[in-house]
Amino acid sequence: MLRKRIPRQDDGIIYGLVEKLLLPFALQTVPDLRVGRTDILKRLKSCATYVDTAAGRLPVGFIALRAERDKRLSVDMLAVNPKFQSRGIGTRLMRQAERTAGTQGCREVVLWVDEANTQAQTFYVRKGYETVHYDARLRCYMMMKRLG
Repeated sequence: MLRKRIPRQDDGIIYGLVEKLLLPFALQTVPDLRVGRTDILKRLKSCATYVDTAAGRLPVGFIALRAERDKRLSVDMLAVNPKFQSRGIGTRLMRQAERTAGTQGCREVVLWVDEANTQAQTFYVRKGYETVHYDARLRCYMMMKRLG
């Protein structure tokens, strides 16, 4: 089941997913990067965040979305617990991003994915996203999907 983030209930799990699944890629680019719980919670506060509770009450995946000024919706973070991957959770979360974009009048959804995260790149390509930019300094690809 997909629902909006409940900070008290979800933030510990979300931070654990970020720490385990997303930060290792960022550390490949910036080895001395220091991102703590406070930094992640600050990012979540500026986003609309949805969690998938496929395993019951607690989240097994999440997506954080931010509306940009230029009629774009940005996927700030997305992660799914590896034990629950390949069960459609990431697909549900991305569908939520596209629905949110539509309700906010956004014409496209954009996201950044680390160069080393080939699994995520393949996932996004299967969802119809295309690489539109590469940032060599960050070693990340910007991917985009135009909405109909």
